[in-house]
Amino acid sequence: MAMEIFKAVLVTLGGLGVFLFGMKVLGDYLQNAAGDKIKNMLGKVGNNRFAAVGIGTAVTAVIQSSSATTVMVVGFVNAGIMTLFQATGIIMGANIGTTITAQIVALSVLPVTEFFVMLTGIGFFLTMISKPKVKTAGMIIAGFGMIFAGLYLMSAAMNAVGEMEQVRNLFAAADNPFLLFFIGLAITGIVQSSSATTGILITMAGSGLVTLRAALFATLGINIGTCVTALLAGIGANANAKRASVIHLLFNCFGSIVFFILCYFAPVDGWLSAAFPEIQTQIAMFHTFFNVITTLLLIWFVKPLVRLATLMVPDRKKQKQPSPLKFADERLLSSPAVALGQVRRELMHMLDEAYANLTLSLEAIRDIDLTRQGEFDGRDKAIMNSRAALVRYLILLSDTEPGVEAETEIATYHKTISDIDRIADLSQNVMEFTGALKQEGASLSDAGKAELEEMKKALDALKAGVQEEFERKDISQAEEIDALEQKVDEMYLSMEEGHLKRMRSGECTAFTATIYIPLINNLERIGDHLFNIFRGMKTYVKAPVRAAHEEEKAEKAAQ
Repeated sequence: MAMEIFKAVLVTLGGLGVFLFGMKVLGDYLQNAAGDKIKNMLGKVGNNRFAAVGIGTAVTAVIQSSSATTVMVVGFVNAGIMTLFQATGIIMGANIGTTITAQIVALSVLPVTEFFVMLTGIGFFLTMISKPKVKTAGMIIAGFGMIFAGLYLMSAAMNAVGEMEQVRNLFAAADNPFLLFFIGLAITGIVQSSSATTGILITMAGSGLVTLRAALFATLGINIGTCVTALLAGIGANANAKRASVIHLLFNCFGSIVFFILCYFAPVDGWLSAAFPEIQTQIAMFHTFFNVITTLLLIWFVKPLVRLATLMVPDRKKQKQPSPLKFADERLLSSPAVALGQVRRELMHMLDEAYANLTLSLEAIRDIDLTRQGEFDGRDKAIMNSRAALVRYLILLSDTEPGVEAETEIATYHKTISDIDRIADLSQNVMEFTGALKQEGASLSDAGKAELEEMKKALDALKAGVQEEFERKDISQAEEIDALEQKVDEMYLSMEEGHLKRMRSGECTAFTATIYIPLINNLERIGDHLFNIFRGMKTYVKAPVRAAHEEEKAEKAAQ
């Protein structure tokens, strides 16, 4: 018997590995397929608590992990782009969304498990097709199939063990509700996956090793154990991010206490048995009821929850040195598609800062005024710090193995960082020209200043066009961007010729030529670097999004 139990344990561990790997593959590829949609959904959270719950539910249903959603929320709160009020609603929704996993596991009770297992093979063969979208679909299908392949292996091993009277008696003896509660909590806290623990529990119940009543108390412990991941994510974060982790814990503790009392004194197992025929479905439905009812009870008390978490996690007197990154938080690296979206925001913020320095430097040279040199230097230092931190963040993002397409995008972003950094350097050159003019007591002619004004307007238009397309991840306006960049080049040649004419007429001195010609050359090069940012998008944006959308609208109108 000992050898049979040992073999069953080995098969169970193997099945668990296949199940967990399937969950990871399914979640990762669904998340990559959703890409910016997840970031956009989370970014659209307003102060409507019901909308926040709905978004949290939808995101978690897609990525198949409440822990991942909660960690993302902690990252957003830590970056200051989401309030605790908004985070609370999403966390509540994440707890509902995670029940989808239990429902999927419960499908194993249906006489179609073998068909689901077959999906592993179908998905694998689809991954051999070169088209990226088909490969992604294949991995999603294979991941779904592996979940059931893992359950099938675990179920077969547990059924064999379940036939042994001594083993059944051992499990039957573990009927203390408090013990079962803490077993569920401890195992989930250790493996940091409520999906894995729930899958094992449902499989054991289906094999007759665990009674429904025992499974209910273990499920309550599982719901608190899943908070461990979020609490760990809060370590090293700011006070608000820690509070988001605490709110997750408070939510599950409140629900677990209420349902523990209910299950202890009321025949909840009897109600579930009467409502649903199979024990696997009964456990899955209890998991869903727990989270939905707890959310319905607590959704009216979001503000009190936030206040309680604030009391539990007070502001620290000595705050850590703020991160040079405004949007990209390391906690988001567990969700590469979301992290990549945050990098895009970070790049545009960095571009805004570099361009603000350009504007300041042109104002300085126009007025021969260096009184804002300190502001310029402070921003320039912040840009340098952001550059170093963003390069490091992209390296960490590459280490998560986000996929071939994402790697192409990451490689392009390294070049984008260099382009933005060069814009900052060229702006520094312009500021230095002001110092040279001031030292000589010279200034630019009125005609030269007017030309610079026109050049700045052309660069403004180019920067706005590039930024709009970059934020939309679109190349629909390629012709317009090309025309704007060409205009900057033509203006440079015209300005150079105009300055030479002014020199011949005596309107400008030879010294101002040593300033003006390099100055406009720097501006023309800034236009080149702005254009490079747009041109780099063509490596990872394969089709114009806006054009495709307009074509789709036209087809619908024609129908």
